[in-house]
Amino acid sequence: MTQLCIKIYRYFRNHRAAFWVSMIVLYAFFGYFASQIYLEEDINKLMPSSKNEDGTTKLAFANLRIKDKTFLLFEGREGASVEHIAETCDAFIDSLETRNAAMDSTQQMIGDVFYKLPDDLMLDAIDYLSAHLPVYIDTAAYSRLDTMLTYEHMTRQMQTNRDDLLSPVGTAFPELIQMDPVGLRSVLMEQLKPLTDGASGSYKTIDGHIFVRDSTVCMAFITPMYSATNTGQGSALFRLLNEQIEQFSASVPDVKISYHGTPASGFYNASRIKADLKGTIIGALVLVLLFIFICFRNYDTIPLLLLPVVFGTLFGLAAMYFIKGQFSLLALGIGAVVLGVAFSYVLHIITHYKYVSDPEQVLRDEVKPVCLGCLTTIGSFMGLIFIRTELLQDFGLFAAFAIVGTTAFSLIYLPQFLNPEKNKVNRRAFAIVDRINNYPFDRKKPLLLVILAAVVVCIAFYIAGGTRFDADMHNLGYRAENVSYSEDLLRAKTHTGDKQKYFASSGATMEEAIENFSNMANKLDSLQWAGLVKSYTHTDQIFVPLRVQQQRIDAWKEFWTDERLQRVRSLIGKTAPQAGLRPEAFDAFFEFATADYEPDALYEAGLIPKGYQSTLMEQSYNDDYLCFTSVRCANDSIRSKDSDYHRICDAVASQPNLLVLDTYYYTTDTLIGLNEDFNVLQWISMLFVLIVLFFSFRFNIKHTLLGFMPILLSWLIVLGSMVIFDVRFNLINIIISTFIFGIGVDYSIFVMSGLIDGEKNRRLLGYHKTAIFFSAVILIVTVSSMLFAEHPAIRSVGFSTLVGMIAAVVISYVVQPAIFRMINKNKK
Repeated sequence: MTQLCIKIYRYFRNHRAAFWVSMIVLYAFFGYFASQIYLEEDINKLMPSSKNEDGTTKLAFANLRIKDKTFLLFEGREGASVEHIAETCDAFIDSLETRNAAMDSTQQMIGDVFYKLPDDLMLDAIDYLSAHLPVYIDTAAYSRLDTMLTYEHMTRQMQTNRDDLLSPVGTAFPELIQMDPVGLRSVLMEQLKPLTDGASGSYKTIDGHIFVRDSTVCMAFITPMYSATNTGQGSALFRLLNEQIEQFSASVPDVKISYHGTPASGFYNASRIKADLKGTIIGALVLVLLFIFICFRNYDTIPLLLLPVVFGTLFGLAAMYFIKGQFSLLALGIGAVVLGVAFSYVLHIITHYKYVSDPEQVLRDEVKPVCLGCLTTIGSFMGLIFIRTELLQDFGLFAAFAIVGTTAFSLIYLPQFLNPEKNKVNRRAFAIVDRINNYPFDRKKPLLLVILAAVVVCIAFYIAGGTRFDADMHNLGYRAENVSYSEDLLRAKTHTGDKQKYFASSGATMEEAIENFSNMANKLDSLQWAGLVKSYTHTDQIFVPLRVQQQRIDAWKEFWTDERLQRVRSLIGKTAPQAGLRPEAFDAFFEFATADYEPDALYEAGLIPKGYQSTLMEQSYNDDYLCFTSVRCANDSIRSKDSDYHRICDAVASQPNLLVLDTYYYTTDTLIGLNEDFNVLQWISMLFVLIVLFFSFRFNIKHTLLGFMPILLSWLIVLGSMVIFDVRFNLINIIISTFIFGIGVDYSIFVMSGLIDGEKNRRLLGYHKTAIFFSAVILIVTVSSMLFAEHPAIRSVGFSTLVGMIAAVVISYVVQPAIFRMINKNKK
């Protein structure tokens, strides 16, 4: 490999046109395809996929339309009246819809806003109920109906009918009472009582507006025209909302407007990641580049350092474009840290050049350790491909390709930019670094004893505590203050501190989904009887399956025989005058009793407002049909297997065609298993590195074990330190632990290269140590900057990375040379 790189160097040195054309073409080629990649900002890409036995995905959360809804809350303050809150809601929605309609059709963001019931909804509902009355009466109710056809009951009922006719509802809709002299409405109300008292019972309507029970908060539901994963339009929607909320807060200060929902959480997560990357990584890079410029003096040093890394980044993104066409923004953000590994290869080459001023000599000394470090680092990252999380798979592929691209550019194209005549160096800065490198750390026994004690303590804690994993994905999402306020407000006003989650029955058609809901109802009824479920939405009482409708229609026809109808007519004739009512006023009843009824799909009737119906059922993006129910239970931790919520989820998820609409539930078990998978993969990666070192060091077992020692010890120190400081692994710092492993491999390989070849070139170890020093400083500054990030997923990488970095440097600087000297001393 060394001779090949030297031949390419000489060829390009003699054929400058070929050098420039090939480099520019490759930059343009990879740059173009890298620019075509779609950067996803969906936090759900963190979720491992959970499979059924037949290989199908249990829950593809991104396919659900209901997740795309945004809840808009209008909270009355300072004694604001209900009418004032409703007027503010109307004005806000009108303004929002006007501004959306004024946009070009391709830029419109809002598909529907449900905030008010139509004025003619009651009339339409009465007409629909009149045409389909029997389908809403359970067949079990007919035994009670038979006991109502008595003189005593009808006497009492006629008094009730008279009172109801004089009530506001009876005055507005007298046909409701005229079609029901027997009191069927009481049977219906009792039958629908679980529906009105269930999860939906937390709300009420005032003048058509949806309010919470204490009438202090009015609600609206925004359904966007895009999926929540389309963050471009999502950003535009929330910028529009924020702008309008700011305007209304000035003109209507006594009504606070807030919002929440999955799209809002996704928007603020993506915004936070972008802001953190700009504020921390870019800030750290400025400090790093300033440090490099001061030490290296040449004006072209910074461009030379960046060219290979930029090329590697473009190469990695282009490769991801060809493989998948898309890439996670979060993976790219964390990938910026891992590019530090590739950055260290460039540093080794340029630092070495600063000392020898001969590009060919640089290649002779650096090709082998750089290629070896590249190979072992790729091996450690490729292990992530086998973990069942799309983000980790994306990251593993990108990191591997980026390191390959950076290394190739550093060995093929970078030497062409190294001009010995213009080679400058800040001798004072390098003298300080050389003084640090030449200090005999490896001969200081107290230092060696301290390091040995730290290693023993960390290993002991690791053996005692093991690897602990945080399986709660909620801890990785950023919670914006305004979104959290809105969520907490609605929970406080409606859930009384309880947990409320969505469940669903599924089917190939909507009718099949509704049919399957009976299994859901049976299961939740038994759980409610056991005290686990407090209440749930009885969606099947609104949308009755067509098969059940036909059964109820048949039962209606069988019940209302000529004999029973004659008895009712006789009872009305006797009891109606006693209550001051005319018997012929109830003739409409007999028309309804003898009418010819047919089953009808309410979800296709257009009666229920679209915005409300979409909270009860939907056709998902992958064309599955779902029928929802909202379940209320005790607000305990979802991480506890013994919690009420988990027991409910386990019971529901065990049934066919029933889903828990909580992606965190499905991923918790997978994440716990991921801990074991990760441990296995990490040790497999170490075995791979050990084998590569064994072949690279020409089957010298002592050199192989010595080169492997810093990798193993730094990893054990990280694991032990995490136990000591109670830091747990999560999906994000697993990535960074792979990075620690990779950088530990590189430092170990370069030190071993300097120690082994020291007999030929005594200064080679010093050159490598200088490059390691610069690499460590740069990476520590970059990683430390992440501790100041606000997004928990990015901030979580700081501790383990810093510990691993420091451990890798200290062991490579101090312990490795000390043991190597002992081996050689015994050999002599």
